[in-house]
Amino acid sequence: MSTISRRRMMVSGATALTLPNLESNLVAAAPNSSIGVAKRLVFLTMGYGVNAENWFPSAKQIGTEYDLPPLLESFGDLKSDFSIIQNLTNQRMAGPHAGSQNFLSCADLGKNGGGNSVSCDQLAARVLGRDTRHSSLAIAGSRWRVDGHGSYASWGPDGKPVGTYEKMSGVYTALFGTGGKAAQVLLKLQRQQSSLDALLGNAKRLNGEISAADRHRVDEYFTSIRNIETRLSKAKDWVETPYPNAPFRQPQDRIGGKEEIELMLDMMVIAMQSDSTRVISYMIPTGRVLQELKTRLNPHKMSHKASGELDPKSVHQSRDRMLAELVSGFIRKLKNTKEADGSSLLDHSLVAYGSSLRQGHGTSNVPLLLAGHGGGGLMQGQNVVYKPKVTPLANLWLSMLRHVGVETNRFANSQRVLSEVGFK
Repeated sequence: MSTISRRRMMVSGATALTLPNLESNLVAAAPNSSIGVAKRLVFLTMGYGVNAENWFPSAKQIGTEYDLPPLLESFGDLKSDFSIIQNLTNQRMAGPHAGSQNFLSCADLGKNGGGNSVSCDQLAARVLGRDTRHSSLAIAGSRWRVDGHGSYASWGPDGKPVGTYEKMSGVYTALFGTGGKAAQVLLKLQRQQSSLDALLGNAKRLNGEISAADRHRVDEYFTSIRNIETRLSKAKDWVETPYPNAPFRQPQDRIGGKEEIELMLDMMVIAMQSDSTRVISYMIPTGRVLQELKTRLNPHKMSHKASGELDPKSVHQSRDRMLAELVSGFIRKLKNTKEADGSSLLDHSLVAYGSSLRQGHGTSNVPLLLAGHGGGGLMQGQNVVYKPKVTPLANLWLSMLRHVGVETNRFANSQRVLSEVGFK
């Protein structure tokens, strides 16, 4: 059986290109629809990690009596609201150039032939996303701005990346809609369903004419269609629900610099406050921070300590400090945003900030900061230090999943929950 002709692939490619456009038009946000105060999870990651020097506290200062490292000084007023967890290792990295590809899945990429598996945020979304318009929000800067091998943080059960928002306009539309009336939105959804049915029919006919070499690409296409069908179905269920009021006008997609990241983090706070979603992942486009620092270095070169117009260590540390300022600002806003019962968003949220890598492409003792109180029961404010190279990063993801109500005793290569932080 021959491979697909160039003309047929052009037609199929054009069809596939309509998929992201369909996805971006499906989304809408909803006001708080839960009874009581919901728990929320946020995962923040970056492609090439941090400069270990001045990011980690002294491993000798275990517990609550520790000195904040210089690069995390912006967290000073939040010290009782987070813990730094040292010596977690993503033991299933398929080499350092896998970047953050399996940060949230801890999948055995080598054993799976490079294929991923479901990420912890998507497991959480099955439980926490039942009563929200968006089961989860997966956000990333556009691929060239992420500067990490693997531009996605969130992965479905089939090991394929879930629908990811790369532009601020997409997230803005997801949260605040387009201003259309319910009847107009429903009609649009019905038309999109008809278009999707046509695409599926064409894909099935194409499926009978392809070689084994092309089978994988068509399977990915079917997966994309199924993901969109799921979103269409949920969007129809929420079509009568009004959108939250937008507190600011839609931002431009190419603002650049740290302002772009800050605006995205602000929209994440609104997403949580309005209960539009309870699970968010964000692959921070660290190249935007370097743009702010006016350097030609990129995260990959810096991780290798490459030479440039500035000393790589100073640029790397300036970048890490700026990222810390942005993340601490985000956590501070969660702390200052009140729930209906007078508690804060941070009281009921868990925010993991880290990476699978550190400078020099190191894969052991990955940088990890855990903020928030997750509804209570945790012992924050600590410098937690485990034995080197023996504690899987998956232990933390298992702990967080169980804490928010996901019934599971294992995630990836996890061994146990992190009881030292108060998880049970």
